[in-house]
Amino acid sequence: KLNNTIKTALDNNLNYKIAIKNIQIAQTYVGQNQSALLPTINATYSSTRNQPSKNASNSPFSNSQIYNLHQVGLSASYELDVWHQIQNSINQAKANVNLSKADADVVKLTLISNVAQTYFQLAALNLSIENFTQQLEAAKEILKLNEDKYKSGLINIEPVEDAKTQLENIKTVLNNLIKQKQLTQNTLAYYLGKYPEDFSLNPNTKDFIVDTYAKLIPPQIPSSILTQRPDVKEAMYNVLSYAYAQKQALANFFPVFNLTANYGYASTNLSNFIENASNVWNFGLNILAPLFNYKKNTSIYERSKLQYEQAVLNYRNTVINAFKEVDNALASYKKDSQALISYQKNYQSAKNLYDIYKAQYEAGTVDYITYLNYKINLLNAYYNLINQNLLVKEDVISIYNALGMGLSN
Repeated sequence: KLNNTIKTALDNNLNYKIAIKNIQIAQTYVGQNQSALLPTINATYSSTRNQPSKNASNSPFSNSQIYNLHQVGLSASYELDVWHQIQNSINQAKANVNLSKADADVVKLTLISNVAQTYFQLAALNLSIENFTQQLEAAKEILKLNEDKYKSGLINIEPVEDAKTQLENIKTVLNNLIKQKQLTQNTLAYYLGKYPEDFSLNPNTKDFIVDTYAKLIPPQIPSSILTQRPDVKEAMYNVLSYAYAQKQALANFFPVFNLTANYGYASTNLSNFIENASNVWNFGLNILAPLFNYKKNTSIYERSKLQYEQAVLNYRNTVINAFKEVDNALASYKKDSQALISYQKNYQSAKNLYDIYKAQYEAGTVDYITYLNYKINLLNAYYNLINQNLLVKEDVISIYNALGMGLSN
């Protein structure tokens, strides 16, 4: 059921869909920059009506007659990528695609972790609500029995007041659990891309209490596995992107070489345009060298250099943070697992006592109130066991998240 819930989240979560769209947007820049390696070809057509000046001595048209001029042609230009500026822009665009993919994986891994944690939180809340509902019924019975004894003059008022306090405390906890369940369910609905008012999910609670968590932790994990973390990949591709941007900025100091060519026809008669037309053509090399924009290019280059250095620092910071998160997750798992053993022992002790007093009550050697108090103690021990199991489950999820595992399976 959890796997199906995660699949639904990956299909419907809007943040993940946005991240996928960002990949597609980044891919368009690759094609756009690659187009600069191809020549630019344009077709032109113009038709004008003209009257030469009467003072023009060399006019081919006598008496300054009005004439039509029709022109059609093709023009082409091609920039020689001498300094690899265009190629570096393509490489930067490709690096940005990989960066967007890594960012999408960050969103995906975070989404999977959040859905799993929220799912288990909802399961724990269901068990806890069921637990405190039973405690509430037991507390009501204790209060009623004590009130009956007090009215009969068998006890003083203190046990009655204690029972009332116990009952109100249980009600308070139960109300908070019900509220927390609604909030958690709304959060899960958001992760699944659904509206909260139309969403309801009852997670499987059958195998919530387990003692096989150690099998889920990969043994002898090499530090190199952190290179597979999507945020580390994202930081690495960010460094590559700014490295290519710096190379592009450096190329601004050098001249640009353009090959240009034009070919076409011009005629005053549209009806037999090709026969009477005069063809025109030219071909050449244009060199555009920067002269008076040195300060602008210097500023662009210095900015790109600083951005690259910033990206390197961000990469180092991401790697250090990755080690910290792994160590924290493993330390939390270790301590919470030890605490889980203690809670298991406490629960077993409470169960043993409950079984003893249940047998004594059935044999008539202890009263019903004593039996109910030990039942509440057992339910409290089970409630603590539920919460500690939840903590260990969240620790396991945090370990997988910190190691960048679980993206594909």
